[in-house]
Amino acid sequence: MRIDIDDIQIKDRLRRETGDLSLLMRSIKQVGLIHPIIVDENNQLLSGYRRLQACRQLGWKKVVVKVVPVGDDKVRGLDWEFHENLGRRDLSEQEAQDYIESRNRLLHPEPKGIWQRIKSLFRKLIGLFKRKK
Repeated sequence: MRIDIDDIQIKDRLRRETGDLSLLMRSIKQVGLIHPIIVDENNQLLSGYRRLQACRQLGWKKVVVKVVPVGDDKVRGLDWEFHENLGRRDLSEQEAQDYIESRNRLLHPEPKGIWQRIKSLFRKLIGLFKRKK
């Protein structure tokens, strides 16, 4: 469901600092909002504060939300915010580098041929030695 971004109410939050939103904004700009903003039935923000702020900075007027009924259960609302952030883990530097290399290979595939195959095998061998550091 999409709602006006200005209709989302923000009250007491565990997370007060957004940190640098530039990477998140680039991600949202490139592929869209992967995970919706979570609100209760009164459009009170439960989780997705950084995503919401990034969308605002991108100039979005509407945003995709998932509505979770919590009623008067303030503990349930607090649990939503806490548990969304609990199991999150950033990519390691190597995982991020692997993404960049895989994406580049898909965008710029190497021509086929015996010399290209030898070159590819050689690169894989080098990659194996680099990872053992």
